[in-house]
Amino acid sequence: MLDASLRVNILNVLADLRRDYDLTILFITHDIGQACYVSDRVLVMRRASWSSSGSTDEVIFNPQHDYTQRLLADVPRLHPTLPEPGH
Repeated sequence: MLDASLRVNILNVLADLRRDYDLTILFITHDIGQACYVSDRVLVMRRASWSSSGSTDEVIFNPQHDYTQRLLADVPRLHPTLPEPGH
């Protein structure tokens, strides 16, 4: 676990590298917010099996699998005017 400012800097570097060099990065995390920030595609796993996969927008804003919906329900909302994930 990194402090917030260092974590943001590292995520920005990853996003820049991905964009500037057209890289594919395998980013494994328990933080779905971080995954959204650096990913075009997301694969949600549960007990060593995938439960959801697709574009980040598709999986986060239109989750089809029950487990993904429950994960997203536990993400704190940052601003009251932002749509809740899964809605």
